[in-house]
Amino acid sequence: MQKENRNNRVHTGNQSGKTEFPIMNLLPVGKENAISTVDLVRLTGCKSSRELQERIAYERNHGAVICSGSGRGYWRPKDRQEILEFVKTMDSRALNTLRAAKSARAVLKVPAGQQAIIGGDNDGK
Repeated sequence: MQKENRNNRVHTGNQSGKTEFPIMNLLPVGKENAISTVDLVRLTGCKSSRELQERIAYERNHGAVICSGSGRGYWRPKDRQEILEFVKTMDSRALNTLRAAKSARAVLKVPAGQQAIIGGDNDGK
């Protein structure tokens, strides 16, 4: 018997508790065979690319290795090198996101009412 969680993810009904990966199982092997987001949305029956991304995130969070990048689409890695490249890409994106939030985080450390936002109309006065 299958059961679904609130995000419509399928789990095996056996007692091993092992999660099935319906999207990962649809993916071709190798970066050169990547399937586009548009094609994968159609193939999975997702209503949007956002829904597809949520389902992929779920599978990744539960152990699936699903590679993606640079508008190529999605694929299962054919070797350790493809996994390494994917990890480097994801690490770089994460660091860029943290850097982007750094200045905003610094402003939040200043007590309210004492902030001077650069670029205002006060011409530095």
